[in-house]
Formats: sequence, structure tokens, C-alpha cells
Amino acid sequence: MKTFKIYKYCLVLLALSLGSCEKDYLEPEVTDNLETELNINTVSDLQGLVLGAYDRMNYYTYYGRDYVVFAEVRSDNAFSSGNSGRFTGPAQFFLNATDAYPTDTWSRIYQVISNANLVIQSEVEDNESVEVKYTKGQAYAIRALAHMDLLRLYGQQWSGGNLGVPYITTYTDGNSELTEDVLYPSRATVDETWAKIGEDFQTALSMMDPSLDESTPTKISTWAVYALQSRYYLYTEDYAKAAEAAKKVIDSKQFSVVDAGSYTSAWGGAAANSVFELALTDADNNGSNGLSYMYNEGNYGDVEVTQDLYNTYAKNDVRLYLYSKKYDAAEKDTTYRMVGKYSEYSDNIKVIRYEEVILNYTEALAHLGSSEALTYLNMIPSNRNAAEYTAATLENVLTERRKELAMEGHRFFDLVRNEKDIPYVDSRQTYSKSGVAYGSSVLAFPIPRKEIDANPNIEQNADY
Repeated sequence: MKTFKIYKYCLVLLALSLGSCEKDYLEPEVTDNLETELNINTVSDLQGLVLGAYDRMNYYTYYGRDYVVFAEVRSDNAFSSGNSGRFTGPAQFFLNATDAYPTDTWSRIYQVISNANLVIQSEVEDNESVEVKYTKGQAYAIRALAHMDLLRLYGQQWSGGNLGVPYITTYTDGNSELTEDVLYPSRATVDETWAKIGEDFQTALSMMDPSLDESTPTKISTWAVYALQSRYYLYTEDYAKAAEAAKKVIDSKQFSVVDAGSYTSAWGGAAANSVFELALTDADNNGSNGLSYMYNEGNYGDVEVTQDLYNTYAKNDVRLYLYSKKYDAAEKDTTYRMVGKYSEYSDNIKVIRYEEVILNYTEALAHLGSSEALTYLNMIPSNRNAAEYTAATLENVLTERRKELAMEGHRFFDLVRNEKDIPYVDSRQTYSKSGVAYGSSVLAFPIPRKEIDANPNIEQNADY
């Protein structure tokens, strides 16, 4: 059993933050620079640390807002209106290494990883029990997801290079005897990063006894790990394994596609289609920094939907009820907004829904040439009062993904992982009218300047 020193003050720098981290996952309101001793002795202590990792994930610089918005305003789905000056840089594909967006998200995700590593490294009472192993398995899954999100944002896989991100597996605990490669990690290659992510997901499954899965979607279950694996394998283009992982979730019968009559209300709370979501309680919601304030006109309203996205839906499609359409006679302009997803600041963040699992399975089957792909593709529009497809082409799959997963943080990644350019579809978009070509250096976020300055082993992305 170990006693760890936990610090409230956390530097943005990765090389330093691994030895000190925020105490906000225990007491979010505690004052800065407060040092305390944390005894990690029991499985309950480990479970508390996992809950702390979830709390860090739902913060607005990660899933609570920024990571979701980045993928929408950098695509043909949305743009930044600049109402309050938010997201103008990401929407223009114009960022500097000193900007807050790349710096804060990098820091936040590595703090999540630090939480996970602390759980994994701790030895507690009954350390070999199924309960302890299950909890540590959840931490492995969190570590895998966090590194995958870092790689998707900062890696060079779509920008013409081969550098991934530092894959951190050690909680330093302020240990001065650690080697330089641990204290000052270099960037793994893209392939190395993907491989380590896959290993962590597999380790998670090997440690998690399905009988311990809880009914709540706000904790990672074995089914959530399989669901995230189905996403992971699409990115690594291992379509057979993507189909296998998705099918395990489908065959579990634990989830279902929400039907048309329940679709709009399903966004207000836990529903049968939620595989893994992050809880936003009154104590830890993002308030005016959350997604609802970005999407809704009555708040900041910086993120607007393109007419091109709105027009992809047929008039009877129930998903249109999630949007607002407002014509301004004076400006002779129509504003489109997403108002049904994350309409309240307290709405939980949907990390992965069953509908994505179905679409992951469909896409994998389409690549494998399976005749079953069409059946699964049509499970979505048939429950949305929308016309069914006659063929499960990749373009049809991507169209349905666009309609079903809109404004949830997928569109940019769906385009680039399929080696597609980012199209310019709306005069209010602020990047080049010619679009952004696949392979462009701007598809990767810059590594934060503070990280570069602190860590001599970190290489910056091209053109930053």
C-alpha cells in the first residue's frame, strides 16, 4: 500500500505535471497550492480515483465542450459565429502553439491519464481480487481513450507525418530517481501510439469481470470497452476486429436504438442507447462554459450549424426537431442551431451511443463487403422517420453518421480518417473557400509551446 502526495497546483507542462496534479478530482473547491497526503488502501479508494478521472474528462477543456466543438467547427457541420470570440481560431484552422485551446486540452487529457496511472500503479488490500482488477481495468480503458483522443487531435497521421504523442504509463509520485525518458518523454510514432492504445483496451477487458458491470452508463463497463474498441479499430483500419467488437455489444442485448417517438426526449437523461456517458452534476457541471452555452442563441451561441448539414435531413426526419431555424429579415439571413442536444448545461456528455456502435459495425461490414451492412445501416433511418438506403456504400454510411452523430464531436474525424478533404460548404465558414486538403499540416493541432519549452525531447508539428 502506498501514500501519495497530491498537489492542487498542476503545471500545464507534461514533463512537470506527471509529478504533480490537481486535487480537484477529490475536492474541486479546495484552494490552490494545498498539499495533502492521500492514503490509497482499499478498492473504494481506487474507485474514488476512477470517479475523479471521469470528473476531469467532463471538464469544458475536454469532453465537456472543447473536444466536441473542435470536431464540428473544423468540418462541414458548423462554424464559429464569433459572438463571444470563442472557437474562432479552431474554426479558421489557424492556431498557435501558445493558444489556450491546444494548451488547455493537452493539459487536461494528460491529467486524466495521470489519474488512470495512479489507479493502475497502486497496490491495495485484496489487490488480486476481482473488484480491484475490475477497477484497474476501467483505468486502463480510460488511459486508452485519453491517448486515442490526444492522438486524433495532435498526431500527424492525417497531416503528412508519423509522430504520435507521448504515451504515459507511469505516475511519477515526485520520484527524483526516475529516468530522463520518463520525466521527459518523446513522442511515439503514430503506429506505436495506436498499438499501445490497443494493448490498453485489451488489458482492460482481460481485467474486467462482466458480472461486475453496473447498469449506469456513467461508468465504463465491459460493453463500453468493446464499444470504444469498435471505434478504435475503424481508425486503425482493422475492419474485422471492428466488426467483432461492435457485434459483442450488439449481441449483449443491453442496448437498443432509440425509436422516433423517444428520440428527442432521450437527450435529457439516461436512455437505452447510452453505452458510456459522463455525468454532469450540480456540483461539477460546466455552467456557462458548457456546450449548451455554445449551441444556444440565448447564451453565447458561438457555434452555428451550416445550412448544408440542416439540408441533409428529409422534412419528416425526427432529427430535425433537434435544430432551430430562424430567419432575420433585416439581415436576409437564416441561422441554424443545434438546440436539442445539450440543451441544458446539466445534460450528461454522451461519449459513445449505441447508434455509433451500429454505424461502426455497418462501416466495418461495408469495408469487408458483407451483405449484412445494409440491414444494419437501415436500423438508424428506420427509427428516425427517414428514408432507408438501397446500398451500404461508404458514402451512404458517412452520410448517415453525419446525420445521426451531428454536433457530438465526430465529423472532422470521420472525414480525415477516410482520407477526405474538409469541404467548404457555407459562406459563413472562416477557412479557405477551397476547403482544407487531406494531408495539410493544419489538420494536426500544435504541441503547446510550454510543453516544447519544458521538454527537450518533444518535437513540434510541422508549420507551427
